[in-house]
Amino acid sequence: MKGNTQIPMAAARMKISVGLIFLLSLFLFPQFSNSSDEKTLNIPRLSNKPKIDGVLDNPLWENEAIKIENFLQFVPKEKGEPTQKTVAYIGYDHKNLYFAFRCNDTEAKKIRASVTNRDGCIEDDWVFVFLDTFNEKRRAFSFIINPLGVQFDSIRIETGGNDRMDDSWDTVFYSDGKIDEEGYTVEMAIPFKSIRFPNKERKVWGITFGRNIPRNGEIVAWPVLTREIPGILAQEGQVTILGEVERGKNLEIMPVLTSLKTQDEKADFQPGANIKYGISSDLTLDFTLNPDFSHIEADAPQIDINQRFALYYSEKRPFFLEGMEIFQFPQIEMVYTRRIIDPIIGGKATGKIGRFTYGLLTAYDLNPTESLWEVSNGGVNEDDNALFNIFRLKTDVSTDSYLGFSLADKEINGSYNRVAGIDGALRFQNKYFFTFQALTSKSKFGEEETEFAPALYADFFYYTKKMYAGLYWMSFHPDFEASSGFVNRVDYKMLGSYLSFRFYPEKEFLNMWGINLRAGQRNDYFGSDAQDIWTTGELYLEFNQWSRMNVGFRRQMERYEGIDFRRNSLEIQGETNLIAWMPLVFYFETGDSINYDPDDPFLGWNNTYGLYLNFKPSKRLQMAVDLSKSTFWEEKGGEQLWDYNVIRQRTTYQISKTLSLRAIVDYNHYYKEWYGSFLVSWILKPGTVFFLGLDSNLLKDEFGHYKREGYSVFLKFSYWWRI
Repeated sequence: MKGNTQIPMAAARMKISVGLIFLLSLFLFPQFSNSSDEKTLNIPRLSNKPKIDGVLDNPLWENEAIKIENFLQFVPKEKGEPTQKTVAYIGYDHKNLYFAFRCNDTEAKKIRASVTNRDGCIEDDWVFVFLDTFNEKRRAFSFIINPLGVQFDSIRIETGGNDRMDDSWDTVFYSDGKIDEEGYTVEMAIPFKSIRFPNKERKVWGITFGRNIPRNGEIVAWPVLTREIPGILAQEGQVTILGEVERGKNLEIMPVLTSLKTQDEKADFQPGANIKYGISSDLTLDFTLNPDFSHIEADAPQIDINQRFALYYSEKRPFFLEGMEIFQFPQIEMVYTRRIIDPIIGGKATGKIGRFTYGLLTAYDLNPTESLWEVSNGGVNEDDNALFNIFRLKTDVSTDSYLGFSLADKEINGSYNRVAGIDGALRFQNKYFFTFQALTSKSKFGEEETEFAPALYADFFYYTKKMYAGLYWMSFHPDFEASSGFVNRVDYKMLGSYLSFRFYPEKEFLNMWGINLRAGQRNDYFGSDAQDIWTTGELYLEFNQWSRMNVGFRRQMERYEGIDFRRNSLEIQGETNLIAWMPLVFYFETGDSINYDPDDPFLGWNNTYGLYLNFKPSKRLQMAVDLSKSTFWEEKGGEQLWDYNVIRQRTTYQISKTLSLRAIVDYNHYYKEWYGSFLVSWILKPGTVFFLGLDSNLLKDEFGHYKREGYSVFLKFSYWWRI
């Protein structure tokens, strides 16, 4: 075939050319990052350890710590004077880095503060600290504390002009807060052994800290931040810590005991263990034996009818979540750990030495699955076992750019899938960005073996405060397969472009508005037949940092089963946090839609609705409702073919910062199915937890009666020893 004769040469040329880019960049690009005038703080060593109780009555803060008062607004008015005064203090000793905040508020009764589980306070007032301990301007340990001392920790990642917060990362640190007539105060202690950093006597770290006032949509920060430069970490300040501190070299042992009792089976007790050994402050080994990969919360229901491609479900299992920011990629997700269904043993090595960040993940799966469609519905292969090995290496080519290499291998009963590639994100003068990813796969299934099959992604764009524009390319060979990742569509080449204009009136009820335009086309990998052609226009309104709305129109041609369907659709989505006791998110789309029945495809009409609201009648009680609805007609105004409704109601009562009760009720109107879950949670700190849960299902039979399909009682206890 024509395609088979072309691919080996094309793959070879791709590997050679991209390989040269990778090698040359190591030597040529370290000098291209722009210099900056960032302010540096020399952190003083405190003579005594301050008590972390949220009360700033210790004279150490005023007499020995650094005092920071020159906060300025980041939003809504860039570099504007804050509406409320904020003062921060910083110091350290051999074991901890200390922060304290005095947050004045002339309307203290309007301060938003909830008693929630860890990582549940993002809708409140809070203070934040970003620590870029490797001073690379791409990744930072993030610590957020609300006025009552509730913690939210995450990894902030900024690459290629994009940023995200990975809240799966948890570590041990200490905090408390108090609300008073003048506002609130917060204290925190971050143990040095809880974070990673270079093994140097003189430590120079990036830092950003500030405060969020959600009722005004206001964020104040130090140092001064501007939208002219994409990303916060690219603008961070610096702190210097001199002298020895307690390194992250330590041994952590976490024994785990789980038990599952189902309706027709006896209780099954399963012991397990997680072991972490910090060889140094920047090298960590993780091992797990008979790991607890049970979920304490089932996947949120999604609309799964009339889907052309497999749905994506987020990872929730602790072993896979920790340190997975190293395995993130610009676009093509070649590591999707939900494909490792039932591992009996696993290990990880993650760390950074000099310019190089690395990660190695291995797991032995007793019940692997080959299909993405089976990941969420429990489809397994009970006859074979699979061995997963995933390697990742990244090197800094400047303080805010990187190049990376990755290799993923899945071996199963003589068959295999191997994917290798390089990727990178390069920043030039804080205005020009280039991200790319080049992969090749080789697979063997039984006696059949494929040739090398390439996949490529590249995106080049220009960014300023008021405009950004870009051009991107993506292509997948028909034989490309990523059995360790999430690639739900192959056999295409795609070229797209985007252009956006943004304006900043900085008014009380309108902080920013903009227009986004996109266009693109997807063709067959071999040939010129179009699979998709689209143009979109969108009006974007940002009322404040936590309230916004988008209105977009999409015109598209989509080919399905050899038929070109021309579709128009209107989309409206938004969110608001202006009402303190009921933040909400909404979504609505209406327009032409394809019935993806391979035997009878046709163009119908579809309305899709989404609504999430979180009712907070008190500081300890939250009642969240998540509604998804899809209605499909043969044509606009014609016969209705289905009405799919899914509702999730989640009620949480926080008895204390460590003890909570949670109830979940799911109702799927389409399948006539109820799901109920009740959970008691005690979380002293990450790794030291106790869970006791009850799950049950009800299904409507042909006579219209609901019958229980089964129930399960779940128990988990783990304790984190830090030696």
